[in-house]
Amino acid sequence: MALPSPTKNWHTDTYDSISPSRPELSIAGRRIVITGGGYGLGRELVKTFAEAGASEIAILGRSEGPLVETTKIIAEKYPKTKVSHFVADITDLAAVKKAAESFGKWNTLILNAGYMPNKGAVGSSDVPEFWKGYEINVKGAIVALNALLPAKGEDAVVVATSTAGIAFPKNMTGGFTSYSASKYALVNLIEYVAVKEPDVHFVNIHPGVLETAMFAKFDNPDLKPDTFALSTHFTLWVTSKEARFLRGKFVWCNWDVDELKAHAKKIQEDSGLWTTTIAGFPYKSLA
Repeated sequence: MALPSPTKNWHTDTYDSISPSRPELSIAGRRIVITGGGYGLGRELVKTFAEAGASEIAILGRSEGPLVETTKIIAEKYPKTKVSHFVADITDLAAVKKAAESFGKWNTLILNAGYMPNKGAVGSSDVPEFWKGYEINVKGAIVALNALLPAKGEDAVVVATSTAGIAFPKNMTGGFTSYSASKYALVNLIEYVAVKEPDVHFVNIHPGVLETAMFAKFDNPDLKPDTFALSTHFTLWVTSKEARFLRGKFVWCNWDVDELKAHAKKIQEDSGLWTTTIAGFPYKSLA
């Protein structure tokens, strides 16, 4: 399925401009926090940030087993990067605050923890299951930001993982109402927080179509997966100084970063571009 794109080049796999091996993307000396870091996309993010030279990475998740496994993988492959794992439900403020206090100062926060409720409209869905999307995708981000923002270090960056579905016409979401609506709320939340934290670089991203447990729920043969490397390398790039013009924007990992950089001034100056807005504001008289 062809999707509209602001860049002529559409990527499904990583490429040189977002490679962790680029000196410009080195994060040597930086301390990283990744929520949902035990498995899936979270684990792949830990690998990429370790490859790029992070000095220490804190990973949070509900289950200790996957966190321990991720920690062991990094210790074996990237021994220069220290990984600290914390068992914490992202919606549990006390647990996340305890982890934040233990880890201390951070430079980059990746809000990766997320949940896709089962397909269903509001009128026919199981309400606790429907609301779980908001609990994890929205409350989880609020909890993480509340616990961690006081400990932000120098040149702080926050990246929130959303979904391309928030940009689709509502009849194209495939019945995943809770997921799309809660991820839209997440993007809007980040935009508000960015106003109050002008010294922090905030970016919302679509991480691509990835073969995770969420992917299996779609059951759509037209969906072709992107590589994890594209997603994690793009995430690394948006944390870099090269991507500062994207502050407050919602961008897709499939978009070509060289084309984006070529139009940096135009993108940065258009305050409504790739943000959550009500079309037509400021309102004009109908008369």
